[in-house]
Amino acid sequence: MLRQIDPAEIVASLRESLLVLTEDLVVEYASERFLRTFGVEPGTTVGCKLASLGNGQWNIPALLDELGRIVSGGAEVEDFEVDHVFEQIGRRVMRLNARKTVRPGNGSRRILLAIEDVTAESDAATALERERLLSVGIVDTLREPLLVLDDKLTVVSASRSFYSTFQVDPGATIGRRLDDLGNGQWAIPALLDLLTDVVPRNTVVADFEVRHTFPDIGERIILLNARKVFREGNHTHMLLLAMQDVTWQRHMDEEREAALEQADRLLEELNHRVMNSLAMIGSVIALEARHLTDEACQAAFARMRSRIDAIASLYRSLSKARSVDTVAAQSYLTALVENVVASSSHAETLSVDFDIPDARLSNRIAVPLGLIVSELVTNSLKYAYQGRSEGQLGLRLSVEGQEMIVSVWDDGPGIDPNARVDSGLGQKLTQAFTTQLDGRMDVSSGASGTRHTLVLPL
Repeated sequence: MLRQIDPAEIVASLRESLLVLTEDLVVEYASERFLRTFGVEPGTTVGCKLASLGNGQWNIPALLDELGRIVSGGAEVEDFEVDHVFEQIGRRVMRLNARKTVRPGNGSRRILLAIEDVTAESDAATALERERLLSVGIVDTLREPLLVLDDKLTVVSASRSFYSTFQVDPGATIGRRLDDLGNGQWAIPALLDLLTDVVPRNTVVADFEVRHTFPDIGERIILLNARKVFREGNHTHMLLLAMQDVTWQRHMDEEREAALEQADRLLEELNHRVMNSLAMIGSVIALEARHLTDEACQAAFARMRSRIDAIASLYRSLSKARSVDTVAAQSYLTALVENVVASSSHAETLSVDFDIPDARLSNRIAVPLGLIVSELVTNSLKYAYQGRSEGQLGLRLSVEGQEMIVSVWDDGPGIDPNARVDSGLGQKLTQAFTTQLDGRMDVSSGASGTRHTLVLPL
């Protein structure tokens, strides 16, 4: 059947270029595709030795050696690749197939040389291999273990960290399903369900925690993160499974929680003991005051107890908040003022107005601020409500920019301009604590009442 077809038609239909060479490697025939592909003319090709074609651009030692072996008795050359730069067409990667034939009749021998341009294919394969080596390098440099799985959850690649962390070798890992690794130690139903759900729904697994006892390394707590990767070209899907060993971190968290609980218990016990001690001191002062007949001494003892109560109020607030170094301004100052008023003779008739936000006060500010407020409220109770059946007292706190403003006011008759205001211990304490807070105290007083305004920097 083939004998009835013109050989030239067969050659013309081939994708490959074709040369027919003599035993001396002289070109006896060149196909049209060869001439077009390499940009040469029949007159400069046919009758020329292969090594002389195109100013010697086919003088490729590796190719000539292969053809020489055919001439000396070899049968054929299959898929021999040559990477060469040609003068007119630039770099080409060629896949060569050669076969020796014997012409019927005269017995002369010829070499058929088929040439396929595989430059694009070779470059793509080289780029793919380069990407593979880069990916392998990236995976191996990761500190965290990483597995690359196909859509059947079979391990395609694993990082060096995975092998060292779980003490396994590549031979027992690559090519095996995840649930078959290490005698089934990764056969965790919840994990497998999640990973099976990643591919069809294109979802992501983030921070899935696994607590498992591995044969060689013991119990580990591992956070798993998985993501689907689509590979262009072959339309395959891969899964990246990254692992973070958080065993040490979890144990540290547990120890820290236990330490914090212990510290809270100690703090609560400390605050309780301090409050008891302050209450005992206050009771002793009150007991001593009952036996005093001098009103000035009784007043002094009362002021002393008020100051102790101010500090005790701070510790009560710290205990309720389970805090070490900060206290809520609203609950702390409100309780402090209410205690001072309750211990006075005006508890039933005095109305107290509070305007305090839910701010946090550090102990550095809370202690002197509480003592200042206690002194100011005590002074108002002493002087602003004499001979009155009712009255009003107020406390306001605000934060404006980088300053805290605290105001204590009453609706009394005001400060007597002829009275000395710097002779009492309370006034001296107020000035000392204001200085300690780097603040300033402004006082305004008149017939409608007195207002003390403390401005301190934050």
